[in-house]
Order: sequence, then structure tokens, then C-alpha cells
Amino acid sequence: MREIEVARRPVEEEGLVGTLFRPSTSAPCPAVIALGGAGGGLSEGGAETLASEGFAALSLAYFGAGGLPQELVEIPLEYFERALAWLRAQPGVDAERVAVVGNSKGGELALLLGATYPEDVGVVVGYAPSPIVWQGIPFDREVYYGGPRSPWSLRGSPVAFLPLPRPLPSELIRITGSFLDGRPVSGRPFYERALANEAAVEAATIAVERINGPVLLVSGTGDELWPSTRFSEMVVEKLRDHEHPYPYDHLRYEGAGHLITLPGYEPDSGWVRRVELGGSREANEFANTDSWPKVLAFLKEHLEQGAG
Repeated sequence: MREIEVARRPVEEEGLVGTLFRPSTSAPCPAVIALGGAGGGLSEGGAETLASEGFAALSLAYFGAGGLPQELVEIPLEYFERALAWLRAQPGVDAERVAVVGNSKGGELALLLGATYPEDVGVVVGYAPSPIVWQGIPFDREVYYGGPRSPWSLRGSPVAFLPLPRPLPSELIRITGSFLDGRPVSGRPFYERALANEAAVEAATIAVERINGPVLLVSGTGDELWPSTRFSEMVVEKLRDHEHPYPYDHLRYEGAGHLITLPGYEPDSGWVRRVELGGSREANEFANTDSWPKVLAFLKEHLEQGAG
């Protein structure tokens, strides 16, 4: 089989920051927006891998790169709406076949975009995603001490979000010890504790039933950043309860951690060192090796059908 040549094009127009990878095919090809997580910046490898399989893939930064905000706080969803429109307008792109793929915080975002712009997003894939909008992640001290804020905004207003609880005394001791020893910290207990507030969870839950197309979720049961398997099961349950008319599936990997991703995706190394991601080496390797052909087949099957 002939290897597909891929053209790389930096994108800095219409306020967007990213890189477009386009395969050298004559026919219009389906498109994918690839979204990173809470580390910010721009990781191109996952989008390049997708392009090598015949997709026009836009690796899209949304904070921490170029002239974009430096904090993951109240990022306008209209930025992504503009990116979707821009990608559909590119030569050689089939405007009717667009998917969004995101991991971690980008997985939360992928679900949110599918629910907010159902006519623009045909397929959603979430790696270690969340169906709940969690508080934004400020890196600036002044922003941090200003209190929790939403990571996203829509039409100038913050999107409803769920804040994390303050550390218990025992957790504070453990966190302090981890920082002093240079060990990563698990965020999972905080997310699990926040889930006990059912009313707050409901208010911040994404309306995934509005997604106008197939949905695929990938998670590891050993995820120590947040309980992504539980989150993914929440998505499946909601889609089932609403009799979602499109295919949906959850690839659950026993013992795997948070970093199940597109091949070539590289999260921010500083972020990875500070946070416990979980999973054994063997389970993580298996999850990444096993999930990729299934994700690829899902994208090809449903984008070829022109879902959405």
C-alpha cells in the first residue's frame, strides 16, 4: 500500500493558532480537529498521524500558544466554532464530514463542542474525557487566588462548571509531602469527592444527548488524574437513556492510566511530571496499541457515511 504524503501548514489566521496537516489525495477528504489537554500549547503529532491515514487534520491550540490566552479560563467556544468553519472552507476538505478528537480536558471540550454545535460536528472521540465541565486551570497566581472560574465561555458568559473541593487536612499533608519530594500528585480523589454533590454535577453536566453523530470514548480504569472510566460510563448511560440514534461505544482498558492518546501526541512534559497519571507500563502500552486501530476504524466508518 502506497504511503500517503502529508503537507504541513502552520495556521495563524482569523485568530486561530494551530497546524493543518493535509494528505496528498485528489478527492475531498474528511476532516478532524485534534485537541490537546490541560497542558496547553500545541502538539502536532496526533494530527499528523491522522493525516497519514487520509484525514485533513487540524491540531488546534486554545491556550498557552501564540497570542492565545495563557490561562485555561473562560476560553470562548466561539473560537472553536470559527475553527470548524475555517477547516470546512479549506480546499480539499469535505465540509460535511468533520470530527472532533480530544484527550483529557480536550475530551471534555470535544463532548462540549459536539453538544453545542451539533450541526457542525459529525463525530466525537474522547480520550480520558469528562461529561462534566470542571473548573478552569489558572497558572497565574493572581488568577488562581481569585477563586474557581469556568474553563469555557459562550456568548460572553461563563459555561456552568463544577469546582473542585478544597483539600482535606490529610490530603493537604500528602500533597505537600509529594511536592517536597518531587513526586506527582493524584487528582482523582478530588474529582470523586466532588461527584457527591448531585445538584452541582447536574448543573455542570454536558448535554451529550445533543451530539448529532457517533461518539467513541476511550479510558483506563487506573487513571489517577481523574476517574475517566466512570466519566465515560456516565456518557454511555446518558446516551442510552436518551436513545441516541447514532452508534456509541466505550473502549475500557483495565489497569491503564490517563495517557491513552492518538499516536504521536505529546502532552506538556512539565504538566505530566507534576500530576499522577496512573496505569502500569504494560497496561498503558496495551491500551495505546489496541485502541488506535479501533479509533481509526470508527473515524473512517462514520466519517465516510457523512454522519451529522
